[in-house]
Amino acid sequence: MGAHTMEPASSSWVTLLGDSDRRGGTTAARNTAPKELLWKVTLGDSIRSSPVLAAGVVLVTCRDGHLYAFDARTGRERWSYATPASVHSTPSLSGDLVLFGCDDGAVYAVDRTSGGLRWKAQSEGAIWTSPSVHRGTAYFGTHGGVFNAVDILSGRTQWSRRFDGRIHSSAYATDDRVYFGCSDGCVYALASSTGADAWRYQTGEGVTASPAVKDGLVLVGSEDHVFYALDAGSGAVRWRFQTGLGLASSPAVTAGKVFFGGKDGHVYALAVADGREIWKSPSIRQITAAPLAGASLVCVQGFFGTTQAYDLNTGDTLWTASLGGSLGSTPVITDDTVYLATYPGVIYALR
Repeated sequence: MGAHTMEPASSSWVTLLGDSDRRGGTTAARNTAPKELLWKVTLGDSIRSSPVLAAGVVLVTCRDGHLYAFDARTGRERWSYATPASVHSTPSLSGDLVLFGCDDGAVYAVDRTSGGLRWKAQSEGAIWTSPSVHRGTAYFGTHGGVFNAVDILSGRTQWSRRFDGRIHSSAYATDDRVYFGCSDGCVYALASSTGADAWRYQTGEGVTASPAVKDGLVLVGSEDHVFYALDAGSGAVRWRFQTGLGLASSPAVTAGKVFFGGKDGHVYALAVADGREIWKSPSIRQITAAPLAGASLVCVQGFFGTTQAYDLNTGDTLWTASLGGSLGSTPVITDDTVYLATYPGVIYALR
């Protein structure tokens, strides 16, 4: 099975940061704040993941142990799947499957239409990462320090590796390499087919953010306050950028720029080629969620309840939406609707 195909970005958002490239980009453009509540749903526990969207269905996991599927227009529940433990993993869609990790140490694959279980792949330690699917293989790491490659059709383990820290960083997979960070402070590059070491780069603190790969660079932030651009082939540092506090926000990449938020509350826009700062937003206290880069804007959810949109090129504020409650996930924006998930367990569809 080849790499999964996806619907146009303006109508689908099929995994963490939108697609298997994990670049946080969308063709949707929305330069005005949403003004109307289309629907909202309150779940039985908090939401620590990001929603995904495809074929008119919003999918989201919850700490109550469920994966939920809601009608994107009405908010009506289509189906739900119950696991025996909390779920923090953002789902990934591949063909007719929905994949997500669970705190019981397993990745579940359920039918996208019915919600029925297709297979379950057991590992060691809670799985907060979002499975990354590339050419028939799903890659994911665990809090037990195990990184896994499993067959997308059967759930059979192809290979696994053990590391000296928790893996909270969702992987970026290519034909020959898979990249991810670890709480031991390393960014790892492994051979996609075997799991053999390609290279590793040691940062000063843990790496919980998910990397993006663009123009031969692995782009990722670390809790050591530094954003790194590493050579995808060798792991050598091509450039680095110092920020004010730790970085847990995964980057979005578009139009020659890389965008990420910091725990210092700023959104940074840097040139991919050389790390030059293009703009930096005023602080909104703390950002751990990945930004979304649209056709003309960058949108980010601050931890303390504010959703902010900035001009892609200048950093000027375009709009602000305040819903209250903590926000730690990436929104989904289509041409006419914004979908948000909050820590208190509420999903909003705004127009």
